Amino acid sequence: MISANSKKRDSARMLVRRYVIDLIYQHGGEAVLLPSNKDLAAELGIARSTAQLELKLLLKEGFVTTRPGIGTFTVPRSCGSVFQAPLIGILDGDGKIIYEPFYRVALKSHIAMELGKMPTLIQEIRLFSERENDQFEELRSIGCDALVCIAPDQKQEPLLRRIQQYRPVVVVDTTLPGMTCIELDRYRKGRVLGEALLAEGRKRVLFAQNERYYATTFQGCRDVFREAGVEIPEEHFFCNEFDGLETLLQSGYRPQAIAPSLENFDAIAALLRRYGIDLYEECRMATFMFKPGNMPEPVMLFTFPFEEFGKETVRQIRNRLENPSLPPERIVFDFNYKMTTV
Repeated sequence: MISANSKKRDSARMLVRRYVIDLIYQHGGEAVLLPSNKDLAAELGIARSTAQLELKLLLKEGFVTTRPGIGTFTVPRSCGSVFQAPLIGILDGDGKIIYEPFYRVALKSHIAMELGKMPTLIQEIRLFSERENDQFEELRSIGCDALVCIAPDQKQEPLLRRIQQYRPVVVVDTTLPGMTCIELDRYRKGRVLGEALLAEGRKRVLFAQNERYYATTFQGCRDVFREAGVEIPEEHFFCNEFDGLETLLQSGYRPQAIAPSLENFDAIAALLRRYGIDLYEECRMATFMFKPGNMPEPVMLFTFPFEEFGKETVRQIRNRLENPSLPPERIVFDFNYKMTTV
């Protein structure tokens, strides 16, 4: 996942477009008078010329119209009635993500599919500001009824805490204190993995994953092994770090199982083959999402609760739209994993 700060003029123009489209959906059958170019630019914190350029494009596209001597108005929706379904904003990470791994894309897609069943209108949010106060004003100006934040960083906590004073905020895939959060019990996921490995007699195990899985999935698997009288050394968790893994293989260590991240799945499989590790019988690779299409050897594949994430998110959003005064709730849910060798 790569995130970048955008300083292009197009980003400032997008603020104008979002402002206008929000007005159209908030006032479905009504033409709304826009502020003057000068006032709109001041409100959005952009240059007057930038606001004027984007309004000209919106005029050409039919989103706004001008009335000589009066001003610029939004064009009412063709249905002629106010849009009734709630508008839900989805903020992915810091709102500036460029490249995403499969996990994030799949999680966001399933949440959006479940939200669409409410029904809702969904707005994917991109943030262009740099400072927290500017990001706060940018988020507050978006006319969504609730905000879903997918895996925000801990440093975003103050910003999201301020936003939840104005609309319901639901955080997915991580926990921020004092906010409604939905997270999977990854420790339990690790125990499920450990039980499956022990059932196949695979006791020499390696992990090559992100740091967040060290205290959860890795520890869960490690505890199951420890209860069975088998120790997984601390050094057998590699934080997506290839040098240490290769050094271990060079020493003659022959793993019986390895749980890599999907981003490095192919590279780790190639590394194991290079050291003569048989991935058909001797060593089994394990994943909780999908088997890469170019992997000929069998893989331990566990189902992953993307759909459950989506359903729990919708439940929380629905509850908080109906009763905005509900206190924050932390949901850590378990899942009945199914494992197949594919």
